[in-house]
Amino acid sequence: MILITRPIDDAIELQKELKRKKIQSLIDPLTSFQFKNVKIKFNNDHIYICGSQRCVESLVRFKNINNIRIIVVGTKVEKLLRKNNFKNILYVARDTGQLIKWMRKKSNQLNFYIYLCSNIINDDFISDLKKYKISFRRKTIYQITLQKKFNKNTIKNLKQNKITSVVFYSTTSVKNYIKLLKKYKISYTSLNQIYFVLSSRISESCKKYKLKPSVIKISPRPDQSSMISLLEDNKHLI
Repeated sequence: MILITRPIDDAIELQKELKRKKIQSLIDPLTSFQFKNVKIKFNNDHIYICGSQRCVESLVRFKNINNIRIIVVGTKVEKLLRKNNFKNILYVARDTGQLIKWMRKKSNQLNFYIYLCSNIINDDFISDLKKYKISFRRKTIYQITLQKKFNKNTIKNLKQNKITSVVFYSTTSVKNYIKLLKKYKISYTSLNQIYFVLSSRISESCKKYKLKPSVIKISPRPDQSSMISLLEDNKHLI
């Protein structure tokens, strides 16, 4: 059985896909979201960085901003933006590393960027923005809350060693999962689990907790379809 740690709506969507592949799963969201009631003065001279579906869901709550210039991380985010009539999308990156390369181009370096984000940020991305002296400002438009406990079903299945694998879509989920295991005095090294992660960055987060590279499986691309293919190919480990 695989544990899905995504926020509830995303987790249900993934579980439905896995059910079609006859992969048994259990949902226990390790994070939740809340939109912030903030005022933003959108400026046509700025370029806005949108790196998540939650960012899009926050943006649609503002009126008359469909023509702001946006750069995007992920095709799923792009599709959601277009679905909500945001048309001035300048660039769609596979990940933040690719986005930094685009921002460093001579023709883009003079731009001023607004990083639309949550209270929990991508530290590597911020470090790169500063490293390459890219002008930017952060704007927090939604809040991530960390779950403080596992649900009862998760605890029971963990203690019975029935959860043989976990899927992570963020470094935040990795950190909170390990933290909660410690809270319940469950040794993650004794669980013999396989960890399926969306990116190399999340893999590095796993390794910080001394998880062996052999138990970490990285999605070929940072998107859901690639993750589902990875899970299907490794069904025997789940």
